[in-house]
Amino acid sequence: MIVLWFLALLSSCSSIACEDDPRVVRTSLGEIKGSYKESYGGKKYLAFEGVPYALPPVGHRRFRPPEPVSRWEGTLTATKIANACIQLQHNNKYPDYEVVGDEDCLYLNIYVPQRDTRQQEPLAVLFGIHGGAYQFGEAFTGVQFLMDEEDTIVVTVAYRLGSFGFLSTEDDVLSGNMGLKDQSTALRWVAENIADFGGDPDRITLFGNSAGSASVHYHYLSPWSRGLFQNGVSFSGSSYGPGKQTEHAREKARRLADLLGCPSEELAEMVECLRYRPARSIAQATKHFMPWMYNPFTPFGPVVEYQGDRPFVNRPPVEIIADGDAFDALWIAGIVSEEGLYPVAEYANNDAYLRELDENWETIAPHLLDFNFTIPLEQHAEVARKIRWHYFGDRPIDRRSVDRLIKLVGDRLYVVDIEKAARDQAQKNRSPVLVYYYSYRALTSQSDYYSHSMKDYGVSHGDDISMIIDRDNIYPPLNTRDRLMQKKLIRFLVSVAKKSFPDVGIDFDWQPVNAKRAELDYLHIRSPCNIKMESNDNLAEKNFWSSIRFNENILL
Repeated sequence: MIVLWFLALLSSCSSIACEDDPRVVRTSLGEIKGSYKESYGGKKYLAFEGVPYALPPVGHRRFRPPEPVSRWEGTLTATKIANACIQLQHNNKYPDYEVVGDEDCLYLNIYVPQRDTRQQEPLAVLFGIHGGAYQFGEAFTGVQFLMDEEDTIVVTVAYRLGSFGFLSTEDDVLSGNMGLKDQSTALRWVAENIADFGGDPDRITLFGNSAGSASVHYHYLSPWSRGLFQNGVSFSGSSYGPGKQTEHAREKARRLADLLGCPSEELAEMVECLRYRPARSIAQATKHFMPWMYNPFTPFGPVVEYQGDRPFVNRPPVEIIADGDAFDALWIAGIVSEEGLYPVAEYANNDAYLRELDENWETIAPHLLDFNFTIPLEQHAEVARKIRWHYFGDRPIDRRSVDRLIKLVGDRLYVVDIEKAARDQAQKNRSPVLVYYYSYRALTSQSDYYSHSMKDYGVSHGDDISMIIDRDNIYPPLNTRDRLMQKKLIRFLVSVAKKSFPDVGIDFDWQPVNAKRAELDYLHIRSPCNIKMESNDNLAEKNFWSSIRFNENILL
């Protein structure tokens, strides 16, 4: 089936495609045929969907670095979105842990504005990396809003997820980070071929949300991606965040082997056994690493590759930045006001889950807040109590206090570490590091989807990028005010790609992060007409969190 899917792409021009006269692009790898689509505003653009950038990572290629695709004969038909990478859907939409997707998934999509053939100036490129805690998700395809812009190419990418993309034995047997290496391989493909689509390989801007946001930051730190892009925009995430640096990876690999009946003593033998276990069984086993409500939601994620050929990162991110080895280019880091709505929205409207959390806080908190491996076991209960008291006092965890739970989870899982990463990078790099804080509540929110309610809990993790990328078509049409906000955000992202400078349509001076200042300076986006600089010296209760001795992001 995998071979048939891959070969089916290499077909000659069909009668329907020829009738629609899609453009055929000639690249050094061969010809690629796309199809015409329409943007939200009715503008035509060319879509090249399901373009392979690496060989299918199946059989002996499972758990190995991506192998770039070779030249093909004939015309590759790129008119169908490829399968998502195999994954365990772990949210309340899939209560039975449904496995979806396919191992054969290393494909990208290219969306090109239709232009007058006399226009010769190469177009800036936006390279999008989807989120999903490195465990789930698929390449962005809802680009109809972005394609209303006539002068930007958008590329989106799929990469291996879960244990397929991030299993590691912490040595050269299986060094890890295959998912990040997939992204970088796709990025290199774009740098080498985008000129054939009318793109400018010297104006590539990365953008991503959540785990995709952390991935953007990781590409600043990796020799794999050096020189392949010029700017990056992270929508809620950094390489510093909990779950973005996997602890005890070898122990997890051995546990996975035990679950699947593979020997776990000798590592090479163990990995070879796992290489040929059924893919669905491997994906299904992920649930055993998430003890409560899919938490911690990143059991398999990026690791430091102290051994192995061509490591993606060979030191912790905090060390790479402190050593001055991060790529010196503009980085924009975004924060939304209620980041903790992912994952809290999944149980904010459920009394049974909230009661369970209230009654078992000391045992659940280390998983929910992902400090299971970064605080000694004997201190888990004490730290959990300290955190609870700071945010709740003597109040119970229930619907009346769920706003405090949202604040707590957002501070811990996202905001504190975004600020620290931004400050550290600003201290070492000459290029500006900019931060924005987004608190505009649109007609709909990601939290509506996850909570199965229309209650206004605030601005959810993912709400900013959802104004730019239509994901899963789960939102109703935007109202007039939302459309104005959307246009501002799209203008902002496109301007970064085109000019390496953000423009939101107002006259302002976006102050970069100054690591020497106690206050964090950020652009506060409250509404389409209320965008201004603000500062805060204790954003996300960072002074409290710094009092807890997590073994995270520490320079030795």
